[in-house]
Amino acid sequence: MQIACVAEDSLADIEHHLRSLLARSDVNGILLMVASGNTFPVSSLEPLLKHANKPIFGGIFPSVMWEGEQYGTGAVMLGLSCEVRWAVLEDLHQESLEASLQEALSLDDGARETLFTFVDGCSSQINKLIAALFNQYGLELNYIGGGCGTASFESIPCVITPLGVLQNAAVLALARCHSGVGVAHGWQPISGAFKVTEADGNRIISLDWIPAFEVYRQVVESHAGASFAGSSFRDLAKAYPFGIAKLGQEMVIRDPVQCLDGSLLCVGEVRRGAYVHVMHGKAAELIQAARQASELASASFGHASPGAMLFVNCVSRSLFLGADFSQEMAAVRQSGLPMMGALTLGEIANSGQDYLELFNKTSVVGLL
Repeated sequence: MQIACVAEDSLADIEHHLRSLLARSDVNGILLMVASGNTFPVSSLEPLLKHANKPIFGGIFPSVMWEGEQYGTGAVMLGLSCEVRWAVLEDLHQESLEASLQEALSLDDGARETLFTFVDGCSSQINKLIAALFNQYGLELNYIGGGCGTASFESIPCVITPLGVLQNAAVLALARCHSGVGVAHGWQPISGAFKVTEADGNRIISLDWIPAFEVYRQVVESHAGASFAGSSFRDLAKAYPFGIAKLGQEMVIRDPVQCLDGSLLCVGEVRRGAYVHVMHGKAAELIQAARQASELASASFGHASPGAMLFVNCVSRSLFLGADFSQEMAAVRQSGLPMMGALTLGEIANSGQDYLELFNKTSVVGLL
């Protein structure tokens, strides 16, 4: 594996490193993560993406990470030496994603494979994609990836594919490489369970037949000792996600990012009939969870020595942790192992044992 990092806002430097990787005979595909703070238009990458002799895939993200540092500009890239096959879902609203997957990518019997999965983080169809992936491929491989986009949740072309930089799309790269994946978040419930009585995709309309924001506001303001009226919604909500109860598993987190006419818009679907808790966390608990994700990835990987670490972490965790986020990056690192990654709008992962899921406010560590 070959890893490169460009910290500066330089299209020329990014293209130079990409061309160097493309020229190597031991590179068969490139994972490219580009920071959204660059001033050059993302469309500038399209000529190289479309004419490259090997697949380049990934996305635009709020920030990228390299060796324990966070960068709002530049890019990180990983040249994969294993066989890489790819597929692009250009329209996530199409009726049958499973049929498209079946036609686009098939698994090799007996091969150890990893499916890198990147999707427009602002799409309302992410859970539909997750269900289609699980129904088509099950737990026969490891998944790792996340939602592309900016920290402002502005809908833009953000998914990097061999067909260009796309919007409301997903790119899948099936790599014949061994991996280990660990997932943990560290958030704890501060309320009892509320039943989602009305929902529409990623919008929670009512909890226990009461407008969702009213229920959420009462819990959060009481715990925080602060009012939503005195701050922006996201300033207060970033510390209080929802947790969806899952049988025998750590709760799956859903991040409310906007109040809309008394309802709450989340990153990822929340289904009617689900039971949710309001969650809260402390910096030390989140950092310990990130360390646990790294340990779980090692246990999943086994006794062989990995070549690289991919850290997929939620942008809202970094906003919550602030200056302490450097400690979270340090917590996941393993001695002598190169680490690259990105802050995402939702995290996609499984460990090869658990149900495939879209996570929020969660640390995902992949060893490759």
